[in-house]
Amino acid sequence: MADPESGGMADPDEPVHVEAYDPAWEQLGHALVRDLSRQLAWASADVEHIGSTSVPGLDAKPVIDVQVGCAPALVPLVVEAVRGMGFEHLGTAGVPGREYLRRRSADPANVHVMERGGRLWRDNMVFRDFLRARPDVARRYARTKREAAERAPTLLAYSALKARTVAEIMAAARSGPGP
Repeated sequence: MADPESGGMADPDEPVHVEAYDPAWEQLGHALVRDLSRQLAWASADVEHIGSTSVPGLDAKPVIDVQVGCAPALVPLVVEAVRGMGFEHLGTAGVPGREYLRRRSADPANVHVMERGGRLWRDNMVFRDFLRARPDVARRYARTKREAAERAPTLLAYSALKARTVAEIMAAARSGPGP
C-alpha cells in the first residue's frame, strides 16, 4: 500500500515464479478485459490482454497483464476507476508514460494504463503478436524466463536478468514477423 503520510508508493518488487502455460489464463484475460472495458466505457478506453499469459503455450508468471489505453488527459481518472476495482496503484514503477496497478488476490493481475496508440502501447502489442506468431521465439523466451526466475526470484532482479532477451526479441519484432 502507498504510504499516505509520505506520499510514497508501494514497492513494486515482489516474489516471482514462472509456471507452465495454463489455458485458463486466456479466459482470465478475456474476463478482465471485459470487466475493465465495461468499467471504463466512459473513457472510450482500449483494453488488451498482454504479457506472457496472453501467448498460448508460453510459460509465465501466473499474473494476468492487461493494458488500458486512453487519452492522456484521462489517465488519472482511469487510474482512479481501476483503483476502485480493487487494484493498488504503484505509480509508474520505473516505466515513464505508464501507470502501474496490481491486484494480488485469487486471480492476480496487473493493469498498465497509458496513452492509447503511444509508443508503450504499440511496443506491447508488437511484442505480444510477435511471440504469438513465432513459437520458436516464445520457447526461447520461456527458457530465459525460467532461468531468470531460478537465479533471481524477485520481480526487479528477474526483469533485469531477462532484459537483454526482451530487447533482442523487441528489435526482431519491430523489424517484422519474419519467417
